[in-house]
Amino acid sequence: MKKKQGNIYLDALEYGEEQLEKRKTTTFGGLQKYLEGRGYKFKTKQEERLLWNICRETFHIYYGEHKVQSYLNIEGYFKLLEYRELNEARKSSREAKTYAIVAILISFAAFIASIYFSIMVLDQEIVIDNKQYGVIENIWHKLEPIDFGKHNKGEFHNFR
Repeated sequence: MKKKQGNIYLDALEYGEEQLEKRKTTTFGGLQKYLEGRGYKFKTKQEERLLWNICRETFHIYYGEHKVQSYLNIEGYFKLLEYRELNEARKSSREAKTYAIVAILISFAAFIASIYFSIMVLDQEIVIDNKQYGVIENIWHKLEPIDFGKHNKGEFHNFR
């Protein structure tokens, strides 16, 4: 049995799903023909036995008057759905991981920029003109000294 990529079991499940959606039954020969079209070769008895085992495990097989027919069973269908869900979960996980890494890098860049600008501000000379100095002095004179001994806990002191 030769095939470059893929999974014979998965390909058989997909074939069973296609037939189920078309509301058709399939035969062992039909499945074998489909898989051969996908690149598999069944030349030895072991390869044919593998195909029979796949049929027995994933398809309901019933015997008609002239031929054996089958259709995908519930267990096989759920295995196919679980496989697809697993692949979607892996894809979502990779996307989430990518977004998390980008968010961490952005946070780190913002952190570095914040440090840089803080250092720049600290290195600048602070100049207060006369008008600003006057405002600060007026505020300072309006404040009353607080004697914490006179006030009860929980009371607020009015600065006005």
